[in-house]
Amino acid sequence: MLAGLKSYLFPTRIRSRAQLTRFVSGEASYVAQRSTYEFSRNTLAWFGQSAFGDPAFNDAFAVCRWEAFAAIAADMTFVVRSFLDGGPELDPALVRIYADALGEYPAPVHRPGGWSDRHAALLSRFAGTPSDYRLDFKAIGHRTGIMIHEHVPARSKNAEEERQVLAAAVTFGLISFNDRLPRRLDADALRKALGPAA
Repeated sequence: MLAGLKSYLFPTRIRSRAQLTRFVSGEASYVAQRSTYEFSRNTLAWFGQSAFGDPAFNDAFAVCRWEAFAAIAADMTFVVRSFLDGGPELDPALVRIYADALGEYPAPVHRPGGWSDRHAALLSRFAGTPSDYRLDFKAIGHRTGIMIHEHVPARSKNAEEERQVLAAAVTFGLISFNDRLPRRLDADALRKALGPAA
């Protein structure tokens, strides 16, 4: 019990490419699962139990969760880039971190060709961002919330409010993720591990 408490209060610092991949993947998975499930459950209300027992609904929900995971993992990789402040020389390695996070699992049914379009989109996003940028979590969350809403398996008649709900969930998740980075990431070790010479 004391060992578990110690690991919670003093988690292992992330110093390697593999540790960073696992961290981004786990955090993105949690935010994606939680935000999409709670959104769907709240939208469906008392019809939720029936919907989640329907294979067709679950197939559509799986697409939503996968696309949310990919989008949020990209956002979190973008946040890590800002934290490391390593400049464009780290971009290829960070895209590989993102690709490895998505590649931890077999390609989902709706994406038999994998995620190469998302890898390219993240690299373009890095290239189009000035080196002295400041993170705008609200804007990032809004963008991703809109994207997730395109894939939700259940909707009400108020699409704008739904997008705001999803945007708020993503924004909160990203802020929470960012707040933990100073405690979890060893920036100097990661810059060395991800640098061009690595």
